[in-house]
Amino acid sequence: MDDDLLFTPVESADHVYYLFREMQNEAREKIVCLHLNPKLEILSYEVVAMGTAHYVISDPIEVFRGAIVVRASKIIIIHNHPAGSSKPSEADRKGAAKIRELGELHNIRLQDFMIIGEDGYFSFDEEGMFE
Repeated sequence: MDDDLLFTPVESADHVYYLFREMQNEAREKIVCLHLNPKLEILSYEVVAMGTAHYVISDPIEVFRGAIVVRASKIIIIHNHPAGSSKPSEADRKGAAKIRELGELHNIRLQDFMIIGEDGYFSFDEEGMFE
């Protein structure tokens, strides 16, 4: 992602996929957190966890540390599955639920949790999993 895109609004999950689609070609799983303001403009972004080819372990503290520093009101988590489908695993579902719950405590909304894989992307928000 180009730093010129900072402070431009995230328009949709398709837009996020367009910005981060290269993650599908990476050899290791990772988790990226986008920090957003109330207008869904990107304040900053960071890699919050790196794993192996088949799994990544994330610490929710790392997810929210940067968001708190830049005073983000919303976040989008982007996670890749380099060795497969964008379909969420049970660990992905549990992790998204935990991040969403902790975000509510910190008044930082989890706007979306996206998985990028060989077949495109999966958006928890688009699939109605946050309702």
